[in-house]
Parts: sequence; structure tokens; C-alpha cells
Amino acid sequence: MMIATLLLLAAPALPGAPLPADALDPARAGKIRCVTPDTQARTCATMVRYSVHADGRFDAVVTGVVATEPTILLEYQTMGQIEDGAVCSTIRPVDFTSGKLTKDGAALAPAVETAVRQRLMLALQPLAGRKRCYRDRPDGDGLVSDIIIDGQVRGDLNQRAIWVSPEDGWAPGM
Repeated sequence: MMIATLLLLAAPALPGAPLPADALDPARAGKIRCVTPDTQARTCATMVRYSVHADGRFDAVVTGVVATEPTILLEYQTMGQIEDGAVCSTIRPVDFTSGKLTKDGAALAPAVETAVRQRLMLALQPLAGRKRCYRDRPDGDGLVSDIIIDGQVRGDLNQRAIWVSPEDGWAPGM
């Protein structure tokens, strides 16, 4: 599940609050996307820091949990664009193979890194090269992201998300 969350990316919406006009308006305001939030612990399975361009393209730094025993994080960069109101990108294996794996902020031992990357690439294989989009909808005190793979809505992949401020102390974790 952790790897799936990381593979599927990712101002908190208030109950009944309308969604922003543009899906990445919160990112333009300096917010970080928190996917699968734990509001008690202030952790996110995946955190996405977007840099949004005027033409609807974006660059993103994604940091997410890929293992919990011990907690291992992957940080990688990707890019995409807003299409018909949805946030879209192509799932590229190179983003994951060039990403940085860490445990407690330190590099992994080579054997552990190799094993984690092999598991990650195996999980990624069915989605490699496919277009992934999400559209948010309000859900209680957060959002549900409807996931779309190659134009097909995949309700089984939907994710909870919120937008958080960098100064509020949120961190990757589960």
C-alpha cells in the first residue's frame, strides 16, 4: 500500500468549502500536498511540493514512505501539467530509479537500497509509462482524489489528501 500511495502522487478544505478554481492554486500559495494524512501525528504517506508554471505545467518534488519496518523514504522529482482541470503526469521509471532513498535522513546500505529499488520497480511496472491524473472533491475536512489512469477512472486507487503549510510541522510518515 505504501508503494502504491507513493506511485500515485499526491489550504486544507473545510467542510462545505468550495474547491479552488485551479487544482494547484494551493500549491501556488505555498502549500504542500499531503496524501494519506494522519492529522494526529501530522504525517503524510506522501508529500508533494509543486512548482507551478504559468502555462499549466508543473515540476514536483515527491517524498513518500516506501517501507515502514524500518521507515524508508523515497524522494524523487517529476513533472506534469494540468489538463481539463485535472493534475496529470506520466509515470516514469527514471523518476524512481534516480530518486534518493533514505532512512532517518541517511543513505541506505547498498544491499538494502538494491532490495528496496527492486521491490519499488516491480510495483511500478504495471503503471510505467501510463498517464496518471487526479481530480479532487471535498470530503469532510479534506479531499478525496479521484485517480484516472490513461483516461479510466480507478476508484480502487482513490486517495485522501489535504493541503498543508510548510510551517505547520507536517512530515512524511505513517
